[in-house]
Amino acid sequence: MAKNPYTEPNGAHYLLKGIRAEGVDHVFLVPGYMVEPFLSAFDDAGITPTVACQEGGAAYMADGYARASLKFGVAMGIGGPGVSNMITAVGAAYSDRSPVLVVAGNTPNNLEGVGSFQDSGPTGVDDRDLFLPLTCFTEVIPDKSLVGSFLRKAIKAMKGFENQPAFLSMPHDMQLTPMEYDYDPIEIVESPRILDTEAAAGVHDILANATHVSILAGNGAVWSEATEDLRAFANQYSIPVATTMRAKGVLPEDDPCSTGIYGVGGSLWANQVVMGDAENNISGSDVLLILGATLNENNTHGWLPGFHENKTIIRVDINPNNILGKEYDEHFITGDIRTFLRWLQGNNDGYGESLNSTISARQKWLTAIRETPYYDAIADRTSDATPIKPARAIAALREVAPRDTVMVVDSGAHTFFTSHNWNSYAPNEFLLLTTTGPMGYGVAATIGAMRARPEQPHCVVVGDGSLLMHGMEIHTAARYKMPMVIVVINNSALANVFLRTLKESEEAQALSSLPTQDWAAFSKSLGGDGLVVEDPADLAEAYKKAFATKDKPFLIDVRCDKFTPTPNTAESALPS
Repeated sequence: MAKNPYTEPNGAHYLLKGIRAEGVDHVFLVPGYMVEPFLSAFDDAGITPTVACQEGGAAYMADGYARASLKFGVAMGIGGPGVSNMITAVGAAYSDRSPVLVVAGNTPNNLEGVGSFQDSGPTGVDDRDLFLPLTCFTEVIPDKSLVGSFLRKAIKAMKGFENQPAFLSMPHDMQLTPMEYDYDPIEIVESPRILDTEAAAGVHDILANATHVSILAGNGAVWSEATEDLRAFANQYSIPVATTMRAKGVLPEDDPCSTGIYGVGGSLWANQVVMGDAENNISGSDVLLILGATLNENNTHGWLPGFHENKTIIRVDINPNNILGKEYDEHFITGDIRTFLRWLQGNNDGYGESLNSTISARQKWLTAIRETPYYDAIADRTSDATPIKPARAIAALREVAPRDTVMVVDSGAHTFFTSHNWNSYAPNEFLLLTTTGPMGYGVAATIGAMRARPEQPHCVVVGDGSLLMHGMEIHTAARYKMPMVIVVINNSALANVFLRTLKESEEAQALSSLPTQDWAAFSKSLGGDGLVVEDPADLAEAYKKAFATKDKPFLIDVRCDKFTPTPNTAESALPS
């Protein structure tokens, strides 16, 4: 009997087995001719494939898997139009430092450059050129003997100083080439545990001469798995901790030292810890210890002067190129966050006694802050108004959802309503794409997160504008019987733009308005379930029904007010 080249050990089997050996057990894809050999190799490799509706959805799923697992995600598609559909998702992963491996199927070597259909070479679209600016490693595997070597190179690059996407293209004929498996995994799953101890030593004198010390923890603290060390250090010395939006939950938000998110959509307490509040006679930090946070627009609250004025900034980051060298006067330390915190705790001569002596002053400072409101527009959280206030929708959701719910938030006005009104209690349980903020990833990213953490409940908050972009991935969730809860803040508008255009013209407002869509009916048409909620009194029961559903996605279409401004904007956070 003739051997079947698709089921015999070949290049496709080899690559998938190598990915599995690195600890990744799911791949997200859209099938097509140029990746057909992979379709017969998943079972043999021990990998579960998830077929997305569109390749962009597959890439967002891979990103969600990476963030929820702290491994790397894998998205697969045909060259040309398949992987070009992934560009926005890979760009978002690149800017957010998330490790996503794109595996492309390429034209057979003997047909490249001669005008073959969907050529990924000179006569078509060169996939390698498309992905070069969006990845840390981008190559077409040139020979079967280099499959393992190129996979290792891609993983080393993805999981180096910073997490970044990588791109590997494998010609169709190489996928079918017989290959014996001899891959040697490198098993890089942790952040590099490095630290410039000479620079770190300078922290002693700074901490020893400060009282109002605070911490701003960022995404680097999440990927470093530094939660327990951060909690121990903060609680030992009663140091208040704020986080960036992506690091929400890295310190549980009911911890005595937690002040929530600092920045747009964050808590008012975090504003006061960092910048102070003259109206309430509360001073800001005199030392701000920034752990693994990029100082971008969101994380600095729009670069408000109060973020850096009248304080010493100590900044720890894994990438030495992230030093600012601009208006911020910072003491920069190259290092992994968990390693730094453990070094600091083990070398506390010179500051430990001093910080102990000022604990009562910091506790008094934090108590004064906690006596002021945590939430912006707090009355909206309990409002009975219709259309429903977005804050009421999220506050009711948090009351019903299990404590360990993994929350995924799509991009839009609802991002800030959710980050402001939802509390998270563990790292990697609040997932979002912040730096480029592409709309539409939410449902797909939730599918990826559920593949990584199937034992936990998952919820995604999206806007009606977001679902217009990748809402079809509800079909994927329904096909795989994934019981995610989808909450749509349905305000019949692209709300962030709509609110800005209120001062402009009726023409501009019309362009950012949307017809009211019945998203519950849309979910049902794709195999999910759903309810429309127009009365805030019905929210709790609708959410309970959604979380009780175990075999399909359940969508709650919440009819919300589009005139409610997003909470805690940079303008509203200006010190008095």
